[in-house]
Amino acid sequence: MFRGGLRQKLLLSHMSVALCSLLVVMLLVNLVMNISFGKYIDNQQRTEAGYLLEDLQVSYNPANPWAMNTLMGVSHQAMQRNYDISIYDVDGKLVWNGGMMGMSMPSTATGTVATYPVIKDGLRIGTLEMRGNGGAMQMQNQSFLQMFNWYSWGALILVLAGAYLYSRFIARGISRPLIQIKEIAVRMREGDLSQRITLTERETEVEEVGRALNFLADTLQQQKRLRKNLTADVAHELRTPLTTIQSHIEAFQDGVWEATPDKLQVCHDQVIRLVQLISDLEKLSAAENPMIQLRQESLILNHVIHDSVNSIAAQLEKQSLSLTVHEDAEVFMTGDYERLVQVFVNLLNNAYKYTKEGRIEVWITEEPSEIKVTITDTGLGISPEELPFIYERFYRGEKSRNRKTGGAGIGLAIVKAIVEAHGGKVAVQSILGKGSDFSVYFPK
Repeated sequence: MFRGGLRQKLLLSHMSVALCSLLVVMLLVNLVMNISFGKYIDNQQRTEAGYLLEDLQVSYNPANPWAMNTLMGVSHQAMQRNYDISIYDVDGKLVWNGGMMGMSMPSTATGTVATYPVIKDGLRIGTLEMRGNGGAMQMQNQSFLQMFNWYSWGALILVLAGAYLYSRFIARGISRPLIQIKEIAVRMREGDLSQRITLTERETEVEEVGRALNFLADTLQQQKRLRKNLTADVAHELRTPLTTIQSHIEAFQDGVWEATPDKLQVCHDQVIRLVQLISDLEKLSAAENPMIQLRQESLILNHVIHDSVNSIAAQLEKQSLSLTVHEDAEVFMTGDYERLVQVFVNLLNNAYKYTKEGRIEVWITEEPSEIKVTITDTGLGISPEELPFIYERFYRGEKSRNRKTGGAGIGLAIVKAIVEAHGGKVAVQSILGKGSDFSVYFPK
């Protein structure tokens, strides 16, 4: 697609509409003008004929029907009004025309001949025939029509020029951001995610497309960074236990160490770590599977929470942490009991691992349109910069990756996948150094 394609199409469309509209208006104006002006000429001629007919009617005398002085006077009046006349008697015989007076100019008018009956006392006594002789009045009328037509076409040209300039301005204004969007989209396709659309404060459809493209670029850039981190994280999670096992086995082979129970226990712990990592990945893969099969069963959410609390009760006894469940009544819902237990065990484990002292509280509430479970802790909290990434697999804000304070960074990804499979959502609010609130919403 060439650069000016959209702009030229917009320009042509605007000009086509303007030209068609102007031509229709011009045709209508000329049609109305010609009809109206023609009626004006006819009325004017009819009025002039009325004066001449009145003189003929008054001067008519049956003894001398068409007196020469009367005919000459009427013909003279007609000439003054720029008309040539011919008079016929009741039998259609020519009685008078301008040439008989020797003063008539050759007719240069192209107008039609108008005939009027001459009536006296209710009887038709003859016929008056009038034709414009191209005098000053007719020339003035024709000049007026010509001037009107020239001005009309001149106005059409001026309006078309104005419409062209305005359409060009509008087309450029509309196409400029679209062309910029196209260029940045092409750069994104080629792998350059650093470019952004320059936005204004106007709320237009084009601005919305620009915002959406900027959001897409931000998301892709984040995903690209997370993908790189994922590779490094997976390598780190595998390298540490494998390196430990390798070093121990090599020491055994070289006779540096004896295969004592303590040394073998270290190798066993690292193997368990690898097995746990693989198990976590399998759980995540199953939870994120779009074809995930949930057991839809009626259950009491309070029982799910209590089973989850019991799963980590032994860990809580090792630290001076209190865990309280706040519940007003039993909350019923439909879902997969085992997977929901998995959700809340992961959330409670996170709260336990990142809370050195204080308390953990679980609130179960039922609202008219949804069920809400909130897990509150007084732990380390999460910085605002890290909140958008906490559901990404292998993402952990604590970069030291100490196994005592966290796992492989898969738990929240599993939580999000299972909750969304139930038609719900997960939200988090956190203040660094003060704690976090994880809320799980289920539709009723």
